Amino acid sequence: ICSRRLVSREDRRLTSTASEIRAILGGGAEEDRVAVAHFVVGALFLLLGSLLEVLALFALRFPGLPVSYGRIQPAANLVLLMGFCVLTLIGGAYYVLPRLTGARLFRPALARLGLLGVSGLVVVGAAVVLAGLGSGRYPFGLPWWVDAPMVLVLWIPLLVTLPTISDRREKHSFVTLWAVIGAVTWLPLLYATYFVGHAPFVSSVARAYMDSALLAGIVTMVVGVLGSGLLYYTVVRELDVALASRPLATVGMWSLAFASIWWGVAQLTFGPGPDWVAGVAAALGLAFPIGALANAGNLTMTMEGSWNRLREQPAIGAGLVGTFLAVGVGVLAALGAFRPVAAVVSLTSFWKGIEFAAVAGVGALMAAGVSFAALPRLAGREIHDEAKPRQFVRYTLAGSVGVLV
Repeated sequence: ICSRRLVSREDRRLTSTASEIRAILGGGAEEDRVAVAHFVVGALFLLLGSLLEVLALFALRFPGLPVSYGRIQPAANLVLLMGFCVLTLIGGAYYVLPRLTGARLFRPALARLGLLGVSGLVVVGAAVVLAGLGSGRYPFGLPWWVDAPMVLVLWIPLLVTLPTISDRREKHSFVTLWAVIGAVTWLPLLYATYFVGHAPFVSSVARAYMDSALLAGIVTMVVGVLGSGLLYYTVVRELDVALASRPLATVGMWSLAFASIWWGVAQLTFGPGPDWVAGVAAALGLAFPIGALANAGNLTMTMEGSWNRLREQPAIGAGLVGTFLAVGVGVLAALGAFRPVAAVVSLTSFWKGIEFAAVAGVGALMAAGVSFAALPRLAGREIHDEAKPRQFVRYTLAGSVGVLV
């Protein structure tokens, strides 16, 4: 009887907490469920993508496996980037939009349709690529008839975000809103440009540049910009502190947004492209470490006086580790763009290591930075085991850096 009473009291407490959260949100439970669905589906894709990455590493070392590295690696890229990173961070955007605007999320059913569309296309696309029916293009290898609907569904977050912000009640615009707007705008435009590469009139050289720019663009424009923007909100919200420098956050966002995509093009140095590309890629590729360093420095200054609370905030810890890892990955990518270094590393597995650390390391930690903080608030519960997030950070950091080395 006492046990039942305790459970009943606990249920009432959790129900009351969830009601209070929804009252503060002002958007009702439907917005909560949309964000939670993105986090849960993203976590499932993280598990699937990690397994595919392990198989890809084995296939690279032992070429006698039934499925070749050339099939497993594109499928792993698709699942981790589109299924995990994009969906989880878009879910984070849906989580912060009502809280930063004071308005209800526009058409939650439309947001749910986008989740179903991207998830279904990722599953179908991975199966098609593993079956050997893909296009062979880097980084996903999808045929045009899968890429075409993918371009369409990627416009949905923009169609949800802009009406929500236009109906905002808050006059002050936090830096996270600009990161959300930038990410949901750049993602479909970037993928649409990549889709043009399927046209028969596009040369193989131009197609190679489109392929390399897509991966670099998603890593920097979505994972870097949106991930750091959501982390700014998480740090300020969870610790109840003021952001150290809004201009520095702006520098980090625009550096990652516009110039850092050139680290993808730098992979083709000494390739068949024009000579001027190498110099431009080396110069503009420096924006990757500069933008990452600006975000890391800004967050470090924001955390001043609150480092003793870091152990109680697994979300902030994961996000900070991902931010500092992004600095290291950015430095290596920028070094690889200079001609003396590019003479050794261009078109080698050096860039595969950068790709792995950026996606499975920085992407996973950035996504954890928002989901570990958002899920307890959305569900009205506490994290089940506080040791698990710290283990996740340690293993992710060790694994991604180890594979990179």
